[in-house]
Amino acid sequence: MKFKKIISLLAATAMTVTALISAMSVSVVSAADDYPTSGKCGDNIDWLINSDGVLVISGDGEIKRPPENWGWAKLSKDINEVVIENGITSTSADSSAEPFGKDYCESISKITFPPSFLRLSKTLGELKYVENLKDIYVYSKNVTDTAYLAHLYPGGIIWHVYEGSETEKSLLNDLKLTDKDIEYIPDDEQMPTVNNKTPAEFDEQVTETSGPSGLFSKYEWNETSKTLTFSGKGAISMADYYKKYAEETEHIVIKSGITVINSNTGIGSIKMDLCGSFTGFTKLKDVQLPDGITGLPVCAFRNDANLEEINFPDTLNYIDEAAFSYCSKLKSINIRDGMRIGGGAFHNCESLKEVAIPKNCYLENTHRTGGAGMARAASTFENCTGLEKVVIEDGSKLDNAFFSGFLSQNGIPEGFCRGCTSLKTVIIRGNIDYIGLGAFNNCTSLTDMYFYNTGLNTITAKNADANKKSIEYSNNPTFHVVKGSTTEQTLRDAGYLNDENTVYFTDFTALDEKIKEAENLDTSKYTDDTVAALKSAIDSGKTVLNNENATQDEVDNAVKAINDALSGLAKKPAQSAKPSTDNKITNTKSQAQKNAENAMKQAKITKLTVKSKAKKKITVTWKKVSKANGYQVQVSTNKKFKKSKIILTKTTSKKKITIKKLKSKKTYFVRVRAYATYKDSNGKPQKVYSSWIKKTRKVKVK
Repeated sequence: MKFKKIISLLAATAMTVTALISAMSVSVVSAADDYPTSGKCGDNIDWLINSDGVLVISGDGEIKRPPENWGWAKLSKDINEVVIENGITSTSADSSAEPFGKDYCESISKITFPPSFLRLSKTLGELKYVENLKDIYVYSKNVTDTAYLAHLYPGGIIWHVYEGSETEKSLLNDLKLTDKDIEYIPDDEQMPTVNNKTPAEFDEQVTETSGPSGLFSKYEWNETSKTLTFSGKGAISMADYYKKYAEETEHIVIKSGITVINSNTGIGSIKMDLCGSFTGFTKLKDVQLPDGITGLPVCAFRNDANLEEINFPDTLNYIDEAAFSYCSKLKSINIRDGMRIGGGAFHNCESLKEVAIPKNCYLENTHRTGGAGMARAASTFENCTGLEKVVIEDGSKLDNAFFSGFLSQNGIPEGFCRGCTSLKTVIIRGNIDYIGLGAFNNCTSLTDMYFYNTGLNTITAKNADANKKSIEYSNNPTFHVVKGSTTEQTLRDAGYLNDENTVYFTDFTALDEKIKEAENLDTSKYTDDTVAALKSAIDSGKTVLNNENATQDEVDNAVKAINDALSGLAKKPAQSAKPSTDNKITNTKSQAQKNAENAMKQAKITKLTVKSKAKKKITVTWKKVSKANGYQVQVSTNKKFKKSKIILTKTTSKKKITIKKLKSKKTYFVRVRAYATYKDSNGKPQKVYSSWIKKTRKVKVK
């Protein structure tokens, strides 16, 4: 009996140990099975993402999309470069989506196409949404189908091609490229090979409190502080594991090194409530973003109803559609010059009180991801019911007014502040020429609209009844306009203005122009007292110009005072010429010096190319400059070429130079200028330099 009890006890213990081991194996899971780093994308074609974040596609024939998705889709935000190797001819024409573009490789900075490649038309996605793409190398000389790219290409990308090739001709014709858009591949240069063919591996496994959040990043959970912390580099692209804390997280900290947040957990998802990396973190209060983050993707923090604070780093250049939609407690935002703001980015942010749109912001008003059953995203600040004041500086850029059939590049999007029931004041400056349908509809508290811009010429539709849908009229707001301006006439034609609700404010244009005219005048030939009188009139004019409350009479009087001072300028009496002496040295320039100076004033360095093909070396080439006797090349570790950071300066009479003994893996900046020589009166050679090339080149040394 005792023996049987012992056997039973041992069996029970063994079962307990087995259960514990089984439980432990559940809590430690590898991500490799769910997120492959290699696979196939054609009958004879393989792909892999290596440890450098490079997507390498190798084989023969056409790239074909698998039935579900591109194999690299889940980790696409971790890809910083794409190399298609020789043998690949094209992307299959029946592919339902491009392999490289807005929905996949938003992080890539460089794409290389091989000599065998023949067709680009179904390969590149919407390039204007690939924010970081800077360089496209096309080693094929025979690509001719680039007309397709005309509606995708945004500018700002350098195309590297062989000079005189059919590829160059096609790009120049279809994309209307200029010299600044093209750099030539040297005739003797072959496409470089990728030596690293080992698929990247995840450093972290999923545990109870940590795991991978991307191919090169990880997350850690702190139960006590309710904080999710992300570290590493590259993208946060794998939400599957950390989203188990979505209902508990109060704080998110993203550390330096992370540059990208993925737009969704499954590429191709059309469910907006599910697709954001941090969508539905209902207890989230604040987010710390690091310098280096370039954008916030579609629905990034949608439905995070308790989010109050988030910082926008200087590196942030886009906030995509619905990124903060329904963040009802978000108190303030800081939009910077030149940002791209997606449709519905701040839709239903009910706690915002005041927003300013700086100059050159690119405002989208339509949903760009599409998909069956997907409703169009709301416009920028639609239904921000706590919003009281909006200031629009120097113009916004409207992406595509799809539903009105009207396209403007300098307008206010449809539905921009629709339903902002607390909005009282709208101030519009700059060169706005268009107001979209329903832009300020149902803004029932609207009392004042200030139109400092004078060129408003369109308010959606052509008849007064339809126009009333653009600006709420139930509260009969006061319209502040420049008298006699196009803006006044457009508002009047649309039925908005009457004698009771129109207030004219001062037009400063004439005064601004007159001050600039007076300040640009060469006063050296006029008497001191009349110049002093002009300066006094200019100073008084500036005081008026800087006073927004100045009356039109004050402005007109300031203009008259400057005109009177200009008319009163008296020339200095002519001075008699002093006799010259034989022993006085004249400063007359020789013809040779004049020729050299004139040549260098017109000189321009073009086609500057910097490559690192071997360790610790770079090769610098450029196009010959007419009448130049030589060139000066500078290499620096600082892109502004501060004196202490200039590594070396070399001169050469050739148009190519190899610089050695640089540090491997280090980034350098290179610039070049030309010089011409002449001999001075003593027979000594002198140099006259051209300006440095405007666009310096950056290279990472092997």
